[in-house]
Amino acid sequence: MAIHYNTHDDYLFATSLDLLQGMGVSITSGTDFEEYRQLLAEARPDHALGEPFEPVRYGLTKDNACWLVGRNANGEIIHTQAMKKLDLPHIRLGDYLQANLREFEPSGMDIDYNRTVYRAGPGARRMSGQIVYHGEFWVGGNPKHGMVLSPLLGRHAFLTSLMLWQPDYTFGFIAKRLAFKGFSTRFGFMHTDPSAIKYVLKGTGEVFEGIMGYMTREDLHYVLDIPVEEMIDQAA
Repeated sequence: MAIHYNTHDDYLFATSLDLLQGMGVSITSGTDFEEYRQLLAEARPDHALGEPFEPVRYGLTKDNACWLVGRNANGEIIHTQAMKKLDLPHIRLGDYLQANLREFEPSGMDIDYNRTVYRAGPGARRMSGQIVYHGEFWVGGNPKHGMVLSPLLGRHAFLTSLMLWQPDYTFGFIAKRLAFKGFSTRFGFMHTDPSAIKYVLKGTGEVFEGIMGYMTREDLHYVLDIPVEEMIDQAA
């Protein structure tokens, strides 16, 4: 029996799920972030729900946020990621981040905001409209397995975002140490603003630097049209 898809994105989405299933990962999604908090407690007891996805504080609903969870063949959670949509028709993303930096605070850090520095790069200074923030990305287990899975999981997140919201832009912050190991490329971000943020911890003065990865809607479609086999080969 032939299966017919309404759109090319529908076909890519179904194929994405099949590929992940073939690698032993089943994906579920949801929009209830209290449920997601409980799933995190099960899978990552040392990791609290990130500030950007506090549902009451930021008015997260089924219309503007979702999470994805991956389980292995034993039903154990080995992957998480989450997204939320920002409606910024009259302000550039760089200005929004400058004024609302605490909204994107990393989990588990006691940040000294008097010393923390955010620098809006060229990408952030251009972006406005419907913008999706991506975070909470984690893959447990074998690091090598995670390297191969990351392109597929990033691709699935991009597809989910497109099908839900058709955003003008997508962005996320990536720890410098991970970016230098190639995570931003494996995940699929086509552009980066380096040295976007330098978090300073209270007391110790320790600095954590991050870059901002981002893509336009056109970039998303371009990346999604790359044969997935090429992405896996490059990550392996």
